[in-house]
Amino acid sequence: MKVVKSLLVFVFLLVGGNVIAQNTDRYWVFGDSAGIDFNNLASPVPAHSILQSRGTCASICDSVGNLLFYSGSPLKTLWLSGLGNLKFGFLVNKNHQLMQNGDTLIGSLWYQEMVIVSDPGDLQQYYIFCSGILEPTNGLYYSKVDLTYNNGLGKVVQKNVQLNADSITDGITAVRHGNGRDWWVLVRNWKGVNEYTNDVMVYYVSPSGVQLHSIQHIGINTSKDSFYRLKFNSDGSKLYNVSARGIIERFDFDRCTGVLSNETTYEGLSGPPYKFYWGFEVSPDESKLYVSSIYQTANQDTSYLIQFDLNASNFAASADTLYSFLNDIPGILKKGPDNKIYLSTMSASPDTCFDYLYCYGNLNNTNANLSVINSPDSAGAACDFQPFSFNLGGHKAYWGLPNNPNYELGAWTGSPCDTLTVGIGEVLGYKNNMSVFYDPRIKTAFVNAKGLRGKKANLQIFNSAGQLVFTHNSPTDGEYFTFDVDMSPYLDAMYVVRLETEREMVSGKFVKR
Repeated sequence: MKVVKSLLVFVFLLVGGNVIAQNTDRYWVFGDSAGIDFNNLASPVPAHSILQSRGTCASICDSVGNLLFYSGSPLKTLWLSGLGNLKFGFLVNKNHQLMQNGDTLIGSLWYQEMVIVSDPGDLQQYYIFCSGILEPTNGLYYSKVDLTYNNGLGKVVQKNVQLNADSITDGITAVRHGNGRDWWVLVRNWKGVNEYTNDVMVYYVSPSGVQLHSIQHIGINTSKDSFYRLKFNSDGSKLYNVSARGIIERFDFDRCTGVLSNETTYEGLSGPPYKFYWGFEVSPDESKLYVSSIYQTANQDTSYLIQFDLNASNFAASADTLYSFLNDIPGILKKGPDNKIYLSTMSASPDTCFDYLYCYGNLNNTNANLSVINSPDSAGAACDFQPFSFNLGGHKAYWGLPNNPNYELGAWTGSPCDTLTVGIGEVLGYKNNMSVFYDPRIKTAFVNAKGLRGKKANLQIFNSAGQLVFTHNSPTDGEYFTFDVDMSPYLDAMYVVRLETEREMVSGKFVKR
C-alpha cells in the first residue's frame, strides 16, 4: 500500500509540475483554549482548541482551510496529572482530541520551539520539528504524523527522532524550498564550545527525508541567550533575527541553495539594561518592523510596541512607540492570513502569577483579547493599531501565537530551482535506519525506524554484558516502526537495541542515566 501511495505521489508530481498540494494556516490555536478561524479573511472569528500553553503552539490546515491537527506544549491536563510537570509537547487531531501516540513529544514551557511542515514525498504525512532548549533534552528533534490512520485523525508513526544535541535557541523557523515542494528548517545555537556562537543550522526536508544541509556562521557572535526569534519575510527571501539582548539582524536567503548572505545589522548587542525585544513581525511589503519590548523596573512593568522603518537611513531614529503597556507584558507578534498583525499580551497584575494558566482562571481585558495592527504597511498612527480589539470568545491568550510558516508560498518563479525533476528513486529512496533517543526525565527510550522491509518486528534490548533485558513484538506499520520503552526498572548503563523483521535487522544504542 505504501509503495502504491508513493507511486501516486510521483505521478502527481510529474503531471502537475510545480503544483503541490497546498496547506494553509487558516485555523490558529494558542493560549488557554483560544483560536482564530480565518476562513473568511474579511471577517475572522474566534475559535477554540484544547491547547493550554503559555507559549509554544503550531497548527496546519488543508488547502481550503480545514484544520488537520495542531501541536503545543505543555497540555494542562498532563500538567495537573503530574506528567505535565515535566513539560512535554503533544499533538491534537482535528476533532480536538489527543492524537494517537501524540503525547511525550520533546517540548517545554518555551514559545517558538515547534514548527509543522508537510512531507514532500507523501501528501498524507507531516513532520513536527521540536527544539529542546535546555538539558537534558537539548537539541533538535522531529516526530512524524500519518493522517491515513484513524479515518483521517492521524497517528504519530515516529516520535522524538534526534537530529542533534546542541543548545538550540527558542526560535525554530521554516520556509518552502524554491522548487515549491521541499522545505528548509532553520535553528540557531545559543551556546557554543567556547560559550560564544553564531551558528545557524539549515536542514533540508525532501522526499528522501531530513538531512543537515549546512552549518553557517553568520551574524553577531553571542553567548548565553536562548531567546532568539527567527522569521522569514513573506516571500522567503530574507531571514530576520531578533534577540532579547537588543539585536535586530537581517540576512538574504537563497531558497534554492539554502545559503544565508549579506548580513544587515540594524541594532547590535546591547548591554544591561537590555531592550529585551521579545516578539517581532515584518509588514507584508517589508517596509516596517514591529517589536514588543519589555522594560522592567522595581516598581512597575512598562513595555512597548515599537514600529521601525526598515528603509530609513537611520533605523534607530525611526523608532515610533505605538503603545505603552503598564503592568501588561506584550508577547509574540504574528502576521495573519489577512495580512493584519496580531499581538498576544499577558497580564502582570499583582493578583496573577507567571504561569497563570495553571493558577489563575479569571478573564480580564488583557487575556480575553488580542491586539491588532490593521494596516501594518503604513507609518505611525496610520498603521491603525487597536489594543485588545479582537475578542477571543471567552477563551484566554497568553504570550504565544502559532509558529506557522507561510504554507501558501509557492515555487520561486524564474529561479534555477523552480522546476521539479522527481524520480522514482528520490520518492522511494528511504534508508533502513534506526534512531534511539533516551529521555532521562521519564526513564523512557524512544525507538524509531523507517524503511523497514517486513510486516512484523521483534524489538530486543541488551545490556552491556550482552544479556537480553527487554523484548517486544509488534507490526511495523508498513515502512515505519515506533515504540516507547520504559527503562525505569533497569540500571543506569549503556544498552544496545536490535530491531529484526522477517527480512532484515537494524540496531542502535543509548545510555540510560
